Amino acid sequence: MRKIYTVILLASAFPALAEEMPLILDVPAIAHASQASVEGLLGKAEFCRKSKYGISCRFASHGTEIVFANDKAERITINDLGDAPYDKTTLTRLGFNNQEPDISSDEIMIWGNIPGIAEVSLFPDKDKIDYALIAVTPPPDKK
Repeated sequence: MRKIYTVILLASAFPALAEEMPLILDVPAIAHASQASVEGLLGKAEFCRKSKYGISCRFASHGTEIVFANDKAERITINDLGDAPYDKTTLTRLGFNNQEPDISSDEIMIWGNIPGIAEVSLFPDKDKIDYALIAVTPPPDKK
């Protein structure tokens, strides 16, 4: 009987654990979006400048930098992920389904098999994440 209560208690705890892991940034909602759409989600850009690949804008939300090519968000860098652990489960806090990374080491985690996204990379700072880099569309030389 005690085992049944333990299983029920554990099963009821999982939704609570999921609620403790809030979404940091809904990357799928931003990927391929126009600058105006992104500003609707993240607020007005702090500043924008021309870059090699398009217009690069910085947003206050999590120190996010987005490169817009042909008015579509093509490269997203999230510089402030708060206390997010350097762990594969952080992928869900970016709006993606939980899955195993293609590459996982002490220096980088990379997912290259997410539909609609070329690559998601997480870079550590000890046991936390220093920054996340999302390439929405592969660079022209890798298509």
